Amino acid sequence: MIFAYMLILALLLTAPLLFAFRGGAARGRREAALAMHRAQLQELQRDLADGRIAPQDYDGAKLEVERRLLSADALTDAPLSGNAKWLLVATGLAVPVMAFLLYLPGSTPNVPSEPHAKWVAQQQKSQQQMDAMIAALRVHLATVDPNSADASEGQALLAEALAERAGALTPEALSLFKQSLASAPPNASWRKLDEERLVQASVTQ
Repeated sequence: MIFAYMLILALLLTAPLLFAFRGGAARGRREAALAMHRAQLQELQRDLADGRIAPQDYDGAKLEVERRLLSADALTDAPLSGNAKWLLVATGLAVPVMAFLLYLPGSTPNVPSEPHAKWVAQQQKSQQQMDAMIAALRVHLATVDPNSADASEGQALLAEALAERAGALTPEALSLFKQSLASAPPNASWRKLDEERLVQASVTQ
């Protein structure tokens, strides 16, 4: 039933287009100008009757409108073939109908959502890989000189992994970034990471 209401509403919203086909509507520039000037004459007569305009002003305004009325009567418009009328009607009906059809069941491709169990399995796998990398980095740091460039790089990688797993810059990760920066060579590729994380920590504190 709701689809029927939607179709009716769509047709009602395009109904104003039908006013373009009224028989009394102006069909060209000449008819539009004549209708406007005749309306101006009627308005002037009402203003004179209500006392909103002086008789001498009325005569001058009426003469000017009549002059424009004669000029408009001399206008010529190209003959109307009516070919565009049915095209406009077809378009006015097709637009709401096509829009309505898009909401019908099966009219749009249905992309199934990813099963929750599969998403959970992927998250668990990623977490296991992260834990394994952190464990490997801890083992590596335990076997190298803590003041060497190798240790500095490992500390930066471990600190970044800890921050990523926690979703925030933890105290341990912050301490590792400080240790990494203290022993990082001036041209070390991870030195910029250390500096950025320390600046981030100072802003959030």
